[in-house]
Amino acid sequence: MEQLTRNITSKLFGEITQSCILCGDKCYQNVCLCSSCMNELPFIECACPTCGIPVQSNNSQCGQCLSSPPPFSHCITLMNYVSPVDYLVQKMKYHNQLAIADLLGNLLAEKIDKSNLTLPDQIIPIPLHVSRLQRRGFNQAVEIAKPLSKLLGIPLNLTDCSRVRATNPQFNLSVNERTGNIKNAFEVLRDIDAKHVAIVDDVMTTGSTVAEFARILKFAGVETVDVWACARATIN
Repeated sequence: MEQLTRNITSKLFGEITQSCILCGDKCYQNVCLCSSCMNELPFIECACPTCGIPVQSNNSQCGQCLSSPPPFSHCITLMNYVSPVDYLVQKMKYHNQLAIADLLGNLLAEKIDKSNLTLPDQIIPIPLHVSRLQRRGFNQAVEIAKPLSKLLGIPLNLTDCSRVRATNPQFNLSVNERTGNIKNAFEVLRDIDAKHVAIVDDVMTTGSTVAEFARILKFAGVETVDVWACARATIN
């Protein structure tokens, strides 16, 4: 863990060469946030170990997971999806600010390393449908997963799964609509050479997307699926 922390520190701190994306103050090379804005980020301190939703005490499973466990085993979430995290995610996804994806991946890697959970055999980012990938030009989950793979030493699997339906955006749908919208949206194209994988996504709200992807992976023979997400939102 000490070596990983040194790797992350050396990447996040260095010569001051650019401006903070939030306040405009000077910040370190390869980092898009200054130290002041970094310290103000709404990091999640206590979360349900199964679904990653914030709870009052650490390692306390939430009522929803107790009554209806999801098809994944563990979930690690980094920050609450509130200001300024929502702004950062939108800048990353819709304004090609890939330095944000790199930063999120580095911070998430640090939290995963400190979790003491068994690491997976592979990392599989949530796939984008080809039509959305062509419009955006990149998959934000892949960009977040790249530093995770490098820092944690876990192979990325970008070829064995695909999104076969162009679903509507999830953000403006109800809980029930989200579940129906994402149903059968993913497909495993070939045998996955791993028994334990981690799904990576940028934002997790109801968990419908990662739950459906986990269901498909387990149906294809993966025994254990974890979820790693940069932000955890809630929906009323």
